[in-house]
Amino acid sequence: MPISPTRPVLPSRILSDSIASLLRLEPPANDGSPDALDASLKRYECGGYLHRLWRSTRRLETLPSVWAQALTRAHRKTALDNLEALAEFRAVGRNLVDERVPFILLKGGAYLIDLYDDPGERLLTDIDLLVQREDIKRLARRLSRVGYDIVVSDREFRRFEVKARGRPSCHFEFHWFLGRPLRSRISQEEIWTRATPALLEGVSCLRLSPEDALLYHVAHQADHLFGPSLKWTIDLREMFIRWRLDLERLQLRAAEWRLRVALGLALRHLNKLFPGAAPSGLRNGGAIGSIRSRLLVPFLTSDSTQMLTPPDGFLSRVAMQGLLIDRPIDVVRQSLRVLVRPIAQALGMGTSFAPPWDSLD
Repeated sequence: MPISPTRPVLPSRILSDSIASLLRLEPPANDGSPDALDASLKRYECGGYLHRLWRSTRRLETLPSVWAQALTRAHRKTALDNLEALAEFRAVGRNLVDERVPFILLKGGAYLIDLYDDPGERLLTDIDLLVQREDIKRLARRLSRVGYDIVVSDREFRRFEVKARGRPSCHFEFHWFLGRPLRSRISQEEIWTRATPALLEGVSCLRLSPEDALLYHVAHQADHLFGPSLKWTIDLREMFIRWRLDLERLQLRAAEWRLRVALGLALRHLNKLFPGAAPSGLRNGGAIGSIRSRLLVPFLTSDSTQMLTPPDGFLSRVAMQGLLIDRPIDVVRQSLRVLVRPIAQALGMGTSFAPPWDSLD
């Protein structure tokens, strides 16, 4: 998704330091007001995870009551929202199965299968699925018939988004291509070949292979400039703990997919939040050369929870995004694409709200 041109209001440094301490099972630096704590946990999207972390170590009761209550509230809300989203997934998934549309469950939805034991641990903002391009029209028509509205149809980023008609519900993003144009080279054929069967909420689907899922994950982190949400770095930590990853294959594929910089920065952020969490078998940040490292310095932050601080100003944001792309020639192409996007949109190109069965003709 396009990066917002407005810098968000940041919580106080004391609160962000407290969040970082909690992630390391250290007591928070201060109490704070309930509203301030709720706002911080909402911004960083890690309250449910912190609740499970402290509860599983039988230390939740040792926290100041205002923190324990805030984590409990965050966990409860995450659990309720996720259970509603999963119920909606069962309905959407059955339609895909009945329509015989193969799909790969992506990101947070797939992570609930084996990275998290509790639906209240990991926030779902939406559910992402990968389908094949030739199935888009048939699938979109089916979903429209059974009560879903197309709320976004985006040709540039090759996706469309639906929600249940007439009521608040989880949004579902259907992608027919992984990765942003000109920023990475994810092999679309290979990810389908390597995908493995999975089951979520009784719905049969596919999921990416572990190495493919991790690399797509860090590409997504780079697209969002590694912040402000901490759930993606927590996801990465759990991947290294719970998945059997081939680290050599991971590094080779990162080079093939032009995601070496994204992987290197993701590992740096992981080690910043969880010292020593990145496997020693990976060259932590080795893909980030000395020149690029110096150029990144103005964008780095001393905030204990964050890796980069998005700059003010359109050109500065374009420059930061360029530093997260492996090849200089792709930086040039991506920069030109960003600069001409307003013209393309004015001419009716790029993002479109036409139904996907029209926009793909």
